[in-house]
Amino acid sequence: MDDVVIVGGGIIGAATAYFLSKEGRKVKVIERDPTYKKASFPLSLGGFRRQFFQKENILLGKFAREFINQIPELLKTEKNPKPTASMVPNGYLLMFGPEHAEEQYKALENHKVCEAGTKNIKGSELKQVFPYINSEGIETATYTDNRTEGWIDPFMFHGALKGKAMELGADFIKGEVKNLAEINAKTIISAAGCWTKELLDDIPVVPQKHTVFRVKCPKHIPEMPLTGDLTTGVYWRPEGKEYLAGSPISTFDSKDLEPAWNDFEELVWPALAKRVPIFEELKLTGGWAGFYDCNKLDNNAVVGKHPKYDNVYMASGFTGRGLMQAPGIGRALTELITTGSYQTIDISVFGVERIFKKNARPEPYVL
Repeated sequence: MDDVVIVGGGIIGAATAYFLSKEGRKVKVIERDPTYKKASFPLSLGGFRRQFFQKENILLGKFAREFINQIPELLKTEKNPKPTASMVPNGYLLMFGPEHAEEQYKALENHKVCEAGTKNIKGSELKQVFPYINSEGIETATYTDNRTEGWIDPFMFHGALKGKAMELGADFIKGEVKNLAEINAKTIISAAGCWTKELLDDIPVVPQKHTVFRVKCPKHIPEMPLTGDLTTGVYWRPEGKEYLAGSPISTFDSKDLEPAWNDFEELVWPALAKRVPIFEELKLTGGWAGFYDCNKLDNNAVVGKHPKYDNVYMASGFTGRGLMQAPGIGRALTELITTGSYQTIDISVFGVERIFKKNARPEPYVL
């Protein structure tokens, strides 16, 4: 009998393998596609932030920054003595129209309680801080400029986590699990992401396709933060000498990862040009699509022990936040499995039981 078997070797599986291995548990990770071509984490923008509505998401975002900052020390191995995730700490800027302002003011109360370090300004003050922004229709905005938010290279982060977990004794193998009953282990963890329902059909986590466009502009602003315009749902950030921009239009039941090219001219480009006038001269240079493991109940994670099994735990439904929440989730699951309860960040609100009770706890700030 195995000690711990994790189904899914993506960013959540790798982080959990690292933390459990650190505690001396013998971990086996089963991943059906070690190239991770369709995995969520490498197809994301790599962002990490603490600007959320719910306290638990804020705290998980804060821990991500602490962990990322310590990667050179925590994740160094004999094979990779100088690990990095190529962090770009440009911050986040989130802008809200009048329809979202009241909700955002409530979120800021949680930011304050959690010492998130965010700054809040009126829409009319935006140009004083971000002179390239057109503030029309913006009631309020929240941002960071203290290097606590930004983005990283997803592949490098995953590779560093996996490498350290393996050095600590974790075994990553290629394989496909059709049914959890196939596994003979003291502890089973489902970290199957978008494909959770294949293993646990009572969990409403499904693939949600999102498209990201790569664009070029004659004017480049490398210090621009990862920016989300909540009036349109469009978000963007610099990437090298270009920019990446995400479409808010998502689709379920997609059979492929072909980008939704029409979204660019119909929605994304007009929204970008309105909010940042220099983007009127954009040129589309590429794009891709990726899946969010979307929890259709409330866009929040589903983490913890599955009440219908004696030894099954799960972590899924991150709805675009898996990369940034992986360190906190890996640590939390390890605490729950090894001590019986959460010791640092109490994420019991994300428990599986709420799914069956349909006790929705929505996180509105999904990009």
